[in-house]
Amino acid sequence: MAKGKGDSSKSSGGGMKPPASPFFAPSTPRKLIQISTPGGTTRKIKKESTKAKEHKSSVAGATSNLVNAIIGAGIVGIPFAIKECGLIAGIILVLLCALLTEKSLRVLIDTAKHVDVPSYETLFESTYGSFGFYFISINMLIMAYGGCLSYLTIIKDTLPVLLGVSSEDVGMARAILVVSTMAIILPISMQRDMADLAKTSKVSVIFQCAMVAVVVVFSPVSESIERNGGLVQIAAESVVNWNIFIGLGVLSFAFVCQHGAFIVAGSLEKPTKERWAMATSRALSLCVILEAACGIAGYLAFLEETQGDILNNFLSLGGNITKAANIARGLLCTTMFFVYPMDSFICRHVFVVLFFRGRRAHEGDDASVLNRRDRRIAMTLIIYFSSLIPALFVESVGSVLAITGTIAGSCLSYIGPGMIYLAVYGDEFLTKVQEVWGEEMGKRGNNSAVTGQTTTYRDVESSRLLTTTTTLQQPSNATTTAESSNSSPEQQSIFKSISWYLLLMPIWCEVAKMGKTKLQEFKEKEALKSPHINRLGKCAPPSIAMMNMPRVNSSDAPRFPTPKYGATAGGNKAIGAALLAQQRAADAAGRRPTLDSMPTDVDEPPTWYDFCIAIFFVGFGMIALCAGLFSILTAK
Repeated sequence: MAKGKGDSSKSSGGGMKPPASPFFAPSTPRKLIQISTPGGTTRKIKKESTKAKEHKSSVAGATSNLVNAIIGAGIVGIPFAIKECGLIAGIILVLLCALLTEKSLRVLIDTAKHVDVPSYETLFESTYGSFGFYFISINMLIMAYGGCLSYLTIIKDTLPVLLGVSSEDVGMARAILVVSTMAIILPISMQRDMADLAKTSKVSVIFQCAMVAVVVVFSPVSESIERNGGLVQIAAESVVNWNIFIGLGVLSFAFVCQHGAFIVAGSLEKPTKERWAMATSRALSLCVILEAACGIAGYLAFLEETQGDILNNFLSLGGNITKAANIARGLLCTTMFFVYPMDSFICRHVFVVLFFRGRRAHEGDDASVLNRRDRRIAMTLIIYFSSLIPALFVESVGSVLAITGTIAGSCLSYIGPGMIYLAVYGDEFLTKVQEVWGEEMGKRGNNSAVTGQTTTYRDVESSRLLTTTTTLQQPSNATTTAESSNSSPEQQSIFKSISWYLLLMPIWCEVAKMGKTKLQEFKEKEALKSPHINRLGKCAPPSIAMMNMPRVNSSDAPRFPTPKYGATAGGNKAIGAALLAQQRAADAAGRRPTLDSMPTDVDEPPTWYDFCIAIFFVGFGMIALCAGLFSILTAK
């Protein structure tokens, strides 16, 4: 059977070979419509069905989806994390993790707009090749599947107890889990677009706020503070604890939601940088308020007796407080029904990019694949039963999920955004590094900042070493001049040598060098493909004014060489390079883009501050990874 245009036996990234069945070859649904011609005749044409378009959500809907993805079931463990960190250190870490999460969410989407890719996997593919594509996809699947299994386990352990079922009646507990999830979770998960979850996410956020209110109101905070000498005394005795790494391991993953960032951002109507920043800032602000309130109130109420699940502390108090705890537990259980579809959608997204053919599937255009109801139902049921069966029959998978979630969460939330930023802006990073560590290269006529050619970190390091040699061999008049300055050239050279290795610059420069090379190859391949609209929108270079761009007459426009297909010595690679150069020249000439390719944002050049934040992300991610594994392995 002949293949349709754009459908190949391999995915667009050249990775695994999807099955050849038409089930795995997405196509745009079309319908016949009747039109009238100027001559008075009528004819029927095929037009894209309006039902095929992805549903979009408002900023409030995207904010609700983000809050729902962040909080989940982890909020009841925040008081325990503050106990392990210490009151002051715990509050600081809650704020720090929230700030890092908000920044990383914006970094990922802004970087994707710069590269003009619509998904996390293709963003990593642009700088790390097929390895990056599959690495991110698998980590997203691990993170999302672990969440699905955890939510079903919480429902199984909580809902039967609230309904009065004995803990020994295992069969009834399993039956309640199956019936309740099939009645509520499955219908919600069968929806096609992330925007369709906005309403249930809003309900979930209301329940989460109510649960935190119950914890804050019914926690015996005043009695505990009075009994332990006052708030100042408690704070003075609980600044930083030795178990801070255990608390860090919990807090660093309390805000993890980056694996769903691109799906939520793509569901946002008019996903400009400004609107996405509004959604992330509002979501993280609400999450900080809820988690800080729950954590501080829960810790101050029980101090060193705080358990991993704060609701368990209320059970020993009896009376109305126990009833309030059961209400809070019911609210938490209810939110699990609304949080599960979020991770189910992410699992489904990974299935689309890994197993379906065509460019749209490879780039994560879920709506084009899931328009067929049989695909949507099949994948949703596979995810549901693969998480339901372990939840029914396995007593505890907590250790396995904690380890895999820690590794995947670190890679997706902190290490990933930092590494991708350094790789995408590798050219700019190497130029800035050369300006600081490679001044002598300009004296030898090899200054890339002047000639426009960026050198590798080995060139910079060689230049730095040459600077030391040249400084030691300078004549006496140069030495006299240097002595008049605040620091001698020898001291400056030593400082640069120490800082070069202390800041791990060889590693970052190697990442930037590899990213620069891979990104160039990726853009050349993309130039060979037909134009398409990025669901996240595009960024324009700062030099191009989007709204007031002058039109260029065809007679005045510069002429660019047209690549000769079939006659280019370099084959498709040379053709792609020529098309890419042609596109850049057109941008530099100020050509007005078409409506489909009109940029929605202005691309801002990176600064040293941005690169420092990216490096800090990587470092914090490694610390969070080690802290998370340490807390798991040392748990009793």
